[in-house]
Amino acid sequence: MSSAVKATGVRNEPWLVFTSAGDVGFALRTTVAGIAALYTAMWLQLDVPRWAMWTVFIVSPPVRGNALRKTASRLVGTIIGCIVALVAVGLFPQQPVRFYVLFSAWLGACAYWATLRRGYVSYAASLAAFTSAIVAANVDSAPLNVWQTAIDRGSATVLGILFALVASDIAVRSDDVPGEFARHIRDLAADLLDWAVRQLELGAFDEPKDAPFTAKILGLDESCTNAVAERRALHWVKPWVRGVPTALLSLQSAVLSIRGAASRQDATRTSAGLLTDALQGVAVFLRSSAALDLPSLRRQADTLAELRQASWAQAWAPREIIDALVYLLGGLEAILTLHPPDAVSPLYPQPKFAAHRSHAITNLIRTVLGVLLAFVIWDVTAWADGATFLVNVAVALVIFVTLDDPVSANWPNLIGNLIGGVVAMAAKYLLLIHENDPLSLGTVLFLLMFVGAWAETKARLASLGLFYMNGLLVLMEPKNPQQYDFVQDVNVLIALVVAYAFVPLVFLVIGAPRKGPERAAELLVRMRRNRCSGQSCATRQQRLCWETQMYDELQRLQAVTNNPRDREIGVNLLLSGLRAPETSTSAPVELAMN
Repeated sequence: MSSAVKATGVRNEPWLVFTSAGDVGFALRTTVAGIAALYTAMWLQLDVPRWAMWTVFIVSPPVRGNALRKTASRLVGTIIGCIVALVAVGLFPQQPVRFYVLFSAWLGACAYWATLRRGYVSYAASLAAFTSAIVAANVDSAPLNVWQTAIDRGSATVLGILFALVASDIAVRSDDVPGEFARHIRDLAADLLDWAVRQLELGAFDEPKDAPFTAKILGLDESCTNAVAERRALHWVKPWVRGVPTALLSLQSAVLSIRGAASRQDATRTSAGLLTDALQGVAVFLRSSAALDLPSLRRQADTLAELRQASWAQAWAPREIIDALVYLLGGLEAILTLHPPDAVSPLYPQPKFAAHRSHAITNLIRTVLGVLLAFVIWDVTAWADGATFLVNVAVALVIFVTLDDPVSANWPNLIGNLIGGVVAMAAKYLLLIHENDPLSLGTVLFLLMFVGAWAETKARLASLGLFYMNGLLVLMEPKNPQQYDFVQDVNVLIALVVAYAFVPLVFLVIGAPRKGPERAAELLVRMRRNRCSGQSCATRQQRLCWETQMYDELQRLQAVTNNPRDREIGVNLLLSGLRAPETSTSAPVELAMN
């Protein structure tokens, strides 16, 4: 998250080895906003004011455009979740078995769409499941309370969203959203072009094939969506911007294909040398401190357009590279001027990410059976805090479906809840029990929540920090110290820990996820199945969409293995499926599997 803080314009110089000004600033403003939301919810006498504070930490990311999108999806998810909870309880009042069958089916549907879709739809589906769980759990036996519960908890959620937006606005130091977005694209493109130049050098042919920028390039799709959400004027030039990731991926594929052919043929070595000069020129231009002025962009585009007319540039790979570069420069011009460029290469489509319906169905089954089994455990044991157990099981099942390895990823969540719960009980029974002073409560909460918010800025600690705050808020539950119940708090802590120990068992029993070499082999099998689809694409747009889907699988492969052999096989599978039109002076794309 620290790199994302840079995109907001906040200074991010390191203070110590483990933190920076941006990290501390994010933790400070998020904690203050959360406590303000909590006090406001208490002033409004909402039933569970901690939901307002919890929402602040869920919604608040360091990037403001992402905050705006998450706000919209959380509002939609909250409204849908409240409506579903009301309908489910209304259909089956005081009929817990039928109610939880319907409830689990609804959560399964949310898990299905959260797996199958990305971005707004996936997040809204997860939040709809989350909201319906906190509203409907434990009210089916008292249906007259469900409306009040929905209004109360829905209001707390909306309140938290508003405070999160205020905190996000405070963080914005730069209003030049298009300029920041253009600089982000420029820096990544320059790094990619430097890599491309190294690949086309003669000494690089014996190195394993790899595509190290794949994940960063695909991440530009999210950056584009965030930028458009924050600066609506970018919507007018979206067709010239949304295909930048696709263009860069296409350039990457063409460079890899030329690299393999150039090691064997003199003619291709000649074209590779000419391409290297062009790539170096654009890279130097992008790294120049005055690179992004409009006249310079247009001069670079005109130079590339002239290169496109050369005989050696008529082959598939050189033409793809030049077209991608022209489109890149045109996209930068569109971002900076908020006007379509005068001349660009053929438009590139938005990246299309791989969707696996079978995996989504597996997650649907996991969620339905997991929630039903959790209800059975609650019902058979007559657990006083079974509602806490069930809500956390439901939330974890829907959230974890988007993870490649939910079993391993669950450990920080379990440990975070345990630490947060223990810390909250220590604060309650050693500090807060002696007085009922809102100032004391705010001071203790600030110190404890600041640690969790800071942990969210670290990739390896983010999950631990978020669920630490979950355990902390559930156990802290602001109330009069005279109403503290130690035995009750112990039972709640047990319910939290058992819930996050129960969820991995569901994933292990139903469609156990693979990891390590097994996961890498699974991804390679999927790429082999999909490679033939590339050669059957009838149009350029279809071929480019197929290519981005293959790159999506490749980035998953790169995330689970550092074995150069597996990564090279993945790249070769991608190249072997590319549909290369007839070539003139250049060698065809290398199709052989090493």
